[in-house]
Amino acid sequence: MKPDKYYIDASSFVEVTGELADFMMQEKLGEKYYEDCIYVDEDDVYNFTDEGQEMFNNYVDIMTRILSEVNIVHEDQLQEGE
Repeated sequence: MKPDKYYIDASSFVEVTGELADFMMQEKLGEKYYEDCIYVDEDDVYNFTDEGQEMFNNYVDIMTRILSEVNIVHEDQLQEGE
């Protein structure tokens, strides 16, 4: 018997994976190096540098895989019939 999957709405899934990815970056890099991966633009919005964005995206992928391994998935997979 396949375990039940828990589907999370898109905005919550993006928020959770993003928060976890950002946390992992901060833990991995430490405060000094994390600060090198972000900048504040002219609108006072925090952004990642190109290198920081690539690292963040990789951590989002990792967090998505980890959640999937425990059957927590994005609601789009419900429409895909998974």
